[in-house]
Amino acid sequence: MAAPRLALLAAALAPAALWAEPAPWARLQWSSSAAYSHYREPSIGMHLKGPELGVHLRASDVRGLGGLKLELDLLGGVQNYSSADGQLDRRRTLDTRWHALYPLVPDGAAQGLSAGLYAGLALQSSYSDLRGTVRPGVEGYERLNRSAWLTAQWRQSLKLEALPRLQGWQLDLGHLLEGRQTSYLSQVGSTWRDVTNKQPWGWQVQVQSTWAAERGLLLEPFVRYTQVGHSDTVISGSKAVSEPANSRWQLGLKATWPPH
Repeated sequence: MAAPRLALLAAALAPAALWAEPAPWARLQWSSSAAYSHYREPSIGMHLKGPELGVHLRASDVRGLGGLKLELDLLGGVQNYSSADGQLDRRRTLDTRWHALYPLVPDGAAQGLSAGLYAGLALQSSYSDLRGTVRPGVEGYERLNRSAWLTAQWRQSLKLEALPRLQGWQLDLGHLLEGRQTSYLSQVGSTWRDVTNKQPWGWQVQVQSTWAAERGLLLEPFVRYTQVGHSDTVISGSKAVSEPANSRWQLGLKATWPPH
């Protein structure tokens, strides 16, 4: 009986690190959102607007990546299309955004506050299903936009006696590196072919604040604006096709759960 007792004693005296669970690969934080989106192409009087719901994931302190922060946004909407040609209701949209951000000025404490500056790359896509008869003789088609952005993010915590639930704010800036807009014009008729236009410039900005709610929940209202310039011109069938300059407003609210 001595040997089993010695084994139990050795196990009890072993360093706690031998029994500790391995550290997670990253610190994860989930959010959901509800927003209103308004996309427009002013030169042709085109509007696409309506509600959208989102799921968001932020991974920070990623093991082995030197402070790199990863963010994923997935947004789905049902929106209404209108232009000089007519309108289509309840059109499906789907957006994705992938961010990889590296700390230039890491989060640090100073008088109970913290701030951090990040910079990196963002890959985005935006799909809209505009198939259907806009008016007799005019058909809609699917559109897919893919873009790469140089992005920067500033995060700042706050402590205000007048607004004790306001915990901080965040500013995101983006500069378009390249955009590609694919229009599936072959869905309109046999005389058309699908085209991809290149968009040479654009910028975007998002501002959001963070408010404490119950049980560790955070509420984060945000506003986002994107501006993209006129594209190049390509030939589809016998017609020249270009993508007009466009802009988009998104106004919404995120609910963010405590990180784990």
